[in-house]
Amino acid sequence: MNRRQFVFALPGALTLFAARPGRAECGGPGHGEFVDMTYQKQARLLAEKTPPNDEEFHSLFSPGMRRLMNAPKRNSKNLSLGPVLNVFFGWGVLPGAEIRVRMLGMVSGDDLGPATFGVETEHRGEKHKILVHVIMDKDEWRIANIIYDSGKSLLDHYRSMSGS
Repeated sequence: MNRRQFVFALPGALTLFAARPGRAECGGPGHGEFVDMTYQKQARLLAEKTPPNDEEFHSLFSPGMRRLMNAPKRNSKNLSLGPVLNVFFGWGVLPGAEIRVRMLGMVSGDDLGPATFGVETEHRGEKHKILVHVIMDKDEWRIANIIYDSGKSLLDHYRSMSGS
C-alpha cells in the first residue's frame, strides 16, 4: 500500500473502528434508544393488556433495582390502599390505558452513562414528565431508577415496601 492509498484508507478504517457514543459494547442500542424503545413497547403492551413476562420485565432493570423488587415485603397494618403503581408510567395507570410517549432527551449524564432521560407521557389528556435513570450493566443498558412527576421514585417505593 502506498502513501496515497494509506491516506484514503485511514479515515475509513477509523470510522469503522471508532466507538459510537452511548452504545453498548456489543453493538446494542444507545441509552436514549433503549429508553425510547422500552417506553414505546411498554405503552403498546399496556394498551393491549399484555404484560411482559417476569424474566423480560426484570431484565430491563439494574441488579440493585432487581434486588429491591424481589426483597421480602414488610407486613404493615398501616399501609393504606391507594392507586396502583405502574412501574413505567406512575400511579393510577391501569392495563388497557392508552399512553402517548415522547422522548424529551438526556437531562443529565453523558454518552457513556450513567444518564437520566426525560420522558413525557400523556394519559387521559394529562401530560406527565418522568425521569429515567439508566446505567450500563454487562454491556446492556438497564433502568436504575424512575422518578415520577409527583417527586416519588421507583427506588423509594420499593425501599419503603421492603423497609430498606
